[in-house]
Amino acid sequence: MNRQIYTIGETVFDIIFKDNVPNHGNPGGSVLNSAVTLGRLGLKPIFLSDFCNDLIGQVIKTFLKENSVTSKPIIINNDKQTSIALAFLDQNNNAQYEFYKQKPSQKDFQELDIEFHSNDVLLFGSFYAIMPEIRVCMSEILKKAKQNETIIVYDPNFRKPHLKDLPKVKSFIEENIRFSDIVKGSDEDFSLIFNTLNDIETFKELEKINPKAHFFLTKADKGCSYYYKGVIKNFDVPKITPVSTIGAGDNFNAGIVYSIIKQQITKTHLNNQLSEKQITEIVMDSVKFSQSVCQSTFNYISKEFAKNYAI
Repeated sequence: MNRQIYTIGETVFDIIFKDNVPNHGNPGGSVLNSAVTLGRLGLKPIFLSDFCNDLIGQVIKTFLKENSVTSKPIIINNDKQTSIALAFLDQNNNAQYEFYKQKPSQKDFQELDIEFHSNDVLLFGSFYAIMPEIRVCMSEILKKAKQNETIIVYDPNFRKPHLKDLPKVKSFIEENIRFSDIVKGSDEDFSLIFNTLNDIETFKELEKINPKAHFFLTKADKGCSYYYKGVIKNFDVPKITPVSTIGAGDNFNAGIVYSIIKQQITKTHLNNQLSEKQITEIVMDSVKFSQSVCQSTFNYISKEFAKNYAI
């Protein structure tokens, strides 16, 4: 089965601080991290994003090409600059962020031409997926993907700095969930969005919005849970000592997409109950990728690690 993977999200150049001192830098952005991992696994994703034609943008473009990711930059004029993210690691190596962002416009998006086909996969998420500046075009892309029976995977990746924006973007999050076949998020994401206190409350809120979707809820070292039409499956995860948690959720997303392709899971499968074996394999792949990244200073699995899983 010949299937194309599309990924849509913001591009930033991450500068990592430890003890308030710059430690290293690399291309980042939630969906970019997923796309690089998928590229290293031999899946050749297409990445649609807003990095520019400045020096940092050129570094990112070269990096993506070297990692088998086809990039389609949305903003290419020379009077804009690629976004920067500063990530400050605490004593537990969890990150707090500050962003210096260039926002795309509807005009930038209108020039995109994407040909979705049945059982292709579209992965999208983060605040980029709910930006008011590009909402009309994002909705059109999702409609087109849905009409062409593309499998849609969404991660809201909603963080505290955006909580003040929730009243004006919550309807966009809900619309994204309605479009999606698979929704994955952390317990922190969903507690911020829905003000829920536990897994059951979260799954009830999600099911109200889309009763047909498959939901994955990650809970850091407490494991993860899967939910579909009243069925909950809980999974433990191996204990590790993280070097950095940056990219953990993004690589869990890459694991979902990778496992869909590896197991030849189609839209028809997702319209029904997945088997226990299929669900377990998705979770196992996703956890392996996530934990591999947590044990490094990079946002994506290493090329050496990828050799063991390349399709």
